[in-house]
Amino acid sequence: MGTNHKMYDVSVIMLNYNSASYSIACIKSILEKAHKNLNYNIIVVDNNSQDNDFDALQAFCASQKDVPLKIIRSILNVGFSAANMIGVQNTNARYLFFLNNDTTLLNDCLSILFNFAEKHKDMAVCTPQTFNENGTLEPSFGYIPTLGAKFLGHGFARLFSSEQYPKRHRVYTEPIDVPLVTGAAMFVNSTIFAKMGGFDTNLFLYCEEEDFATRMKMKGYKAYLVPTAHFVHYAGKSTKRNLHIEKEYYISLFYFLRKHNNALVCFLWKLLLFFKVFKKAYKSLDSLKLSWFILQGAPMKYSLRFKQEINFHH
Repeated sequence: MGTNHKMYDVSVIMLNYNSASYSIACIKSILEKAHKNLNYNIIVVDNNSQDNDFDALQAFCASQKDVPLKIIRSILNVGFSAANMIGVQNTNARYLFFLNNDTTLLNDCLSILFNFAEKHKDMAVCTPQTFNENGTLEPSFGYIPTLGAKFLGHGFARLFSSEQYPKRHRVYTEPIDVPLVTGAAMFVNSTIFAKMGGFDTNLFLYCEEEDFATRMKMKGYKAYLVPTAHFVHYAGKSTKRNLHIEKEYYISLFYFLRKHNNALVCFLWKLLLFFKVFKKAYKSLDSLKLSWFILQGAPMKYSLRFKQEINFHH
């Protein structure tokens, strides 16, 4: 984060990819809910959207005068991690709030999370409580993938380590230490984030929160759910699921597994995931293709990252 930028309490960093209507609704909810005394700004990184989508978003951003709001257009879709790191390089704040554009804030999440973070210096990241579009509570945290939990189930693993496996569907009223927070809303201490080198930009679309949590825990920092902060996540609305997206998930997962585990553990993961997907092969050709892809180890060379084209004509 450059020192030539004004220091904010919170920088909201949001990505847009051909989903301007969601980005606009998200920004509106921030402007409506955030306390006027909180010193914050908003950085929107556009991941090489189509011209009409970008133009609509740019026009909206230009019309907002109440808060510093900057839109940056990348000439290449660089994925989740790298685009967020572009945002990081264009602001300077004590805390960074990486917020999916397919979300809206239900209350003053920025101030609630900021005040919590100020009192918990062991916090690398925290997140609000998630709700779906019907108003139903959704889990805001997950578990770091382990073979033991995959074989035995999280319920059984919880018997041996209740702290590592808090119940995801419980209604929490007080902040709780969690293994990893949802990637849809990550409120990060920028000093700790900087020491860790930020997100791993080898990850194009998935497993960023698992990787961040694993590295964070190794350094002794914590992740928290702060349940008094509320937001809606219109899950999956900004990314449509198909075979290419499914493959991208396994590319990221296998990269994460190879990064943090030995060869034997990775081999066992491969077998486990192969049989899990192959069981559905009689239902669809895509499942058969996906199981073969997993058996190959989900090679990085097939990542959507390498199918993106640079648009020099913005």
